[in-house]
Amino acid sequence: MEDDQFITYKFREIKNLLSSFLTQVLPDYHISPIMMYSLEFLRKHPDSKAVDIANEFGLTRGAVTQLLDKLEQEDLVVRKPHPTSRRSLQIQITPKGNELIKNILNAYNNKIERLFAHYSPEELSSLRLLLEKLPL
Repeated sequence: MEDDQFITYKFREIKNLLSSFLTQVLPDYHISPIMMYSLEFLRKHPDSKAVDIANEFGLTRGAVTQLLDKLEQEDLVVRKPHPTSRRSLQIQITPKGNELIKNILNAYNNKIERLFAHYSPEELSSLRLLLEKLPL
């Protein structure tokens, strides 16, 4: 197998493994992947509107409304009048939502970190240098 093909294949394997780690972690927190991704999006984009979530994840307006209803019911987000758009609501993550995401990410990161347990400090340093070069 060519180097490029091997690397591409390994990245796909890594993506699948990381996805499986997340699906293993989330049931403990009674949250779906789209709920978690939405909360993480709202942490990074605190001035978001519902349409921003729809565009980010390719969801319909109805699906976003149902998602936000559930998140609001769980006290993970609040909807407030948008400061610049009278017809829109601003969606903000609550302290409870922030705490939930923090806990999920800690559990998720612990699972990921187990992958590196057998690497030497030098190998980890080399891996870090290579990963920093990725245009992400």
